[in-house]
Amino acid sequence: DEQFRVYICVPIHPEGDPTGVATQEMLRFQFRTFEMMYRRIGKAIERKGLHDAHPRDYLSVNCLTKRDGPSDVPDSLESPPSKSIAAKCRASLRFMIYVHSKFAVFDDEYIIAGSANINERSMNGNRDTELAMGAYQPEYTKENVGEGEEICGDVRTFR
Repeated sequence: DEQFRVYICVPIHPEGDPTGVATQEMLRFQFRTFEMMYRRIGKAIERKGLHDAHPRDYLSVNCLTKRDGPSDVPDSLESPPSKSIAAKCRASLRFMIYVHSKFAVFDDEYIIAGSANINERSMNGNRDTELAMGAYQPEYTKENVGEGEEICGDVRTFR
C-alpha cells in the first residue's frame, strides 16, 4: 500500500521515416506494451477496491516536443518538398526532442541514470560507448506526514 509512480518519456517515433513499415511496426508494439501496462495496473486497482483511482495515477507516458512559432522559421531556410515528412513537420511547427537517457528511482533509496540500453549492442563492450551511474542511500530520515512516515532522503528528491 505504498505510493507507486512510473514516468516514461519516449520519442514520438523511433529514428527513421515515421511513416515507414518498420517504424510503424515498432510503434504498434510500443503501443501494445503501454496498453498492457495500463490494463495490469487497472486490474490491480480493481483488486484493491480503489474506486477513485485510475491507471494514469500510477503510470504516465510522455513525448517531449518543441513547438516553434511561424516567426521562428528562418527566411533563408529552403522549403521542403511538398507532401514530405519534412513538410508535415514544418507545417505543424512541432519537432521531436529525442531522449536517449534512462533514469529510474527505486524505493526512494536507489537511483540509476545513464545511456546504456539493456541489449547486446550496448552491453557488449566493443561497440557503442555507454555510461550509467547508480547511487544508493541506505540511510535517510523519515518524516511523519498524515497517515504515516515519508522518506526524506536525497534520492527521493529526484522523483
